[in-house]
Amino acid sequence: MRSFVLVAALILAPAANASCELSSARISGSLVKVGDSERKVLDQDPHRVVQLENRRGAASGIRYDFHLRGKTVQVYVRAGRITRICHIRD
Repeated sequence: MRSFVLVAALILAPAANASCELSSARISGSLVKVGDSERKVLDQDPHRVVQLENRRGAASGIRYDFHLRGKTVQVYVRAGRITRICHIRD
């Protein structure tokens, strides 16, 4: 029984992960792409702002969260440029 639950969890685990291999996202009618400036993200009025830290506690970037219908879009910014965009299903 335990092995069945473990196998089922392993099969379903990839579906729960975030899709971070995307290079663009449509937010409030505007297209945001990797490589764009941070200003383009701030103009869209993010719902949440998270300061990212490295292992030693120093600031290493910012994550902006946008809550859209049925998903959350996370935009990662370093040095004033968008570096990664993730879509997470709610």
